[in-house]
Amino acid sequence: MIDLGTDNNKINWAFKEKQEFIGIIGAVYRGARKGRRLVIAPKDYSTKYRY
Repeated sequence: MIDLGTDNNKINWAFKEKQEFIGIIGAVYRGARKGRRLVIAPKDYSTKYRY
């Protein structure tokens, strides 16, 4: 799972750039290699900041 700064741990929106998706997949991959069940996204996607 990945903590995106929202209430759920799912991605249910379209990405604006391909690099955003690559960053999230990279964070999940690095966390999984270390045996972590929850990793933090490289960017906060909460609606408070409205990216």
